[in-house]
Amino acid sequence: AREYELVAVEDLDTKELLESPGNSRNIASAAWTTFTDMLETKCEREGTHFVEVNPAGTTKECANCGVETDKPLWVREHSCPACGFEADRDANAAWNILSGGLSKLGVGHSEETPVETALPTGTAVVPAKRVVEPGSPCLKEAALTAE
Repeated sequence: AREYELVAVEDLDTKELLESPGNSRNIASAAWTTFTDMLETKCEREGTHFVEVNPAGTTKECANCGVETDKPLWVREHSCPACGFEADRDANAAWNILSGGLSKLGVGHSEETPVETALPTGTAVVPAKRVVEPGSPCLKEAALTAE
């Protein structure tokens, strides 16, 4: 909570999940509600936004273009037939949860800027990397206008 301006999590209905066959032991041991309550308290203390996002479709929706693709749970790779975007299913869901959290705050993603990494001569070639600028003035502005 100290390092980030926003923590976005799925707003899971744990009671419903506990009632579904096969999941109860995993969900109960995770103590999701207790964890999110503690996380929210920590975020409030640190001045970090805490947002719960509706989990519906987060694993099916393409984080790149928004097209929903049905897939069974055992398929762990997201592959969008519309735009060709490929990612781990959980990473795709995480990007959708982040987007949902940012959208709830009324802000967008921070910019990514490609840069070349300069190294002394005689070293291996290093490809361009993406640098995500730390902090987001948009989140701070949104917090100030909300107060």
